[in-house]
Amino acid sequence: MILLPTAVNAVSSPSRKTSRSRIEQLPDDVLLEIFYRLPCRSAVGCNSVSKRWCSLISHPNFIPHYINHRHQYQYIEPFTLVIQNDDDLVVLPSDNSSSESFEDFGRSGGYGRLVDFLNFLPYRQPYNDLRIEASFNDLLLVSSEVSTNCDYFICNPLTEQWLKLPRLPPTMSIWPVGFICEPFTYSCKVVRIHCPTREANNITLLRVETFSSETGEWSNSFVLSPQGLNPFSLVSKLHRVIACNGMLHWVKVHSEDGTMEGFLVFDPHGGHLRYIRLPVSPQGYVISFGVFQGRLRLFQRSLNLRIPDRELGYRYFSCCASDACNFSVWELEDYADAGTWSLKHKVYFKDMFSECSTVVKMVVRREPVEFIAFHQNDGDIVFLNFGNDILSCNLRTRPVCTLVGSILSSRHKSSAFVLGQPSWPTPVHPLPLKFETPPPPPDC
Repeated sequence: MILLPTAVNAVSSPSRKTSRSRIEQLPDDVLLEIFYRLPCRSAVGCNSVSKRWCSLISHPNFIPHYINHRHQYQYIEPFTLVIQNDDDLVVLPSDNSSSESFEDFGRSGGYGRLVDFLNFLPYRQPYNDLRIEASFNDLLLVSSEVSTNCDYFICNPLTEQWLKLPRLPPTMSIWPVGFICEPFTYSCKVVRIHCPTREANNITLLRVETFSSETGEWSNSFVLSPQGLNPFSLVSKLHRVIACNGMLHWVKVHSEDGTMEGFLVFDPHGGHLRYIRLPVSPQGYVISFGVFQGRLRLFQRSLNLRIPDRELGYRYFSCCASDACNFSVWELEDYADAGTWSLKHKVYFKDMFSECSTVVKMVVRREPVEFIAFHQNDGDIVFLNFGNDILSCNLRTRPVCTLVGSILSSRHKSSAFVLGQPSWPTPVHPLPLKFETPPPPPDC
């Protein structure tokens, strides 16, 4: 048993050398054409094969040509759904190529802890409340709290590059945080929105703190709101801030019942704030929102029923058993005149079916339904959460639901983030160097 591998190696070694020598005989343009057709992770790994390969892949023209090749042949870019529930994390890749990107985490079946998924960050005790705040393409904005201090990190889980932002003064307030990145310069902006304040003449001002990776510093500004705003609540925080079309979107929430009233849209480059109304009245519905291929979308579902219960007083059920229960998907077509929406789908739950018996049982048990995210490559598919189960639902005629995963705990509302996998990983640049101004020369 010891000699067999040695014999095999002795026989196979010349063939390996022969195949490698044949590859090395290929001209540079042929090698480059091969590299352009490799998945991103494999192309990056070719850097370490030889000095020649490293020189080809490290050339400044390689990445633009690699991206152009994938766009020319219309490669479908995979994505990964990252669902955070307390300290637990579920990672669901859209296909096998993206699952290889997080191979170590995937060995546990896509389930684990957030600290393990982001173990490359300088995370150590006494840090607590590590959580994902936002995603943009393949980047994540992560926050970590220590007492009243909050640290923010911009990171790429694939390349494990990260940037720690300068720490802000301590606070106990709940503020929405948004994150956006320029596609060509890779400069990032992190925007923290303070609780609105009412000034004279019923004018509402928003204080905005903006971090720019170009300057490496936070800056303060005040923005006039086109609508009277209520103070932020936990509901505002749960809806999060969504980046779309180079702008940040967050919800305007009613002060009494917590229902969504509309959207506030902030342009971090021009500093302008506008208001977008909802396409329908929120009464009787729960409205969630997300992004599909650069367009803002709403997912509207019938409100859960409040049914009397002898032991618990009241129990909440999804009204899926009702014939009137329906799901609708709206898409924002135009930002002018407080927004123009178009209806993309409307599906009644009674028309939905599945080959999965688990889904049928959940419907019988009247499990609550929660929206997770839109599919990034198919506008007909949405991800929904039934109890502890994650479903991929096709909203075409007679939709089909497929069980794709599970959430370990349903005690608290889950937060879902779409982690893209662009043609080439987005780099995370370090903070710009700061040089002290030399003192003036002494007077002669």
